[in-house]
Amino acid sequence: MAAGNSQAAVRRRERWQEIVRRWQASGTSQAEFCRRRGIPLWKLAWWKRRLGSQGALPAASFLPVQVMASSVGELELTLRGGRVLRFGVEVEPAKLAGIVAALETVVREDEAC
Repeated sequence: MAAGNSQAAVRRRERWQEIVRRWQASGTSQAEFCRRRGIPLWKLAWWKRRLGSQGALPAASFLPVQVMASSVGELELTLRGGRVLRFGVEVEPAKLAGIVAALETVVREDEAC
């Protein structure tokens, strides 16, 4: 009987790891993610805390973006979650990468609340 309970616990943990990863990759708040999927918000928050870094996206993961150059010399960057950034085309790539990384960090911290 204990082996069956252990296997069920492992499956439940793996299922919630996947749910937490999907939320992190979604670009939405915890509340929005849960609302869309009919998941109690407290349950996602509880599993997120319980899993800690095990449920986190790998540090080196790539984020989906769209980069478009317009005819007026602007660069438009659409981030996951629908956020849009516009820059002059003369922006340095390293500076742009730093801005995007900083924004993604701020968004993840806000969603953790």
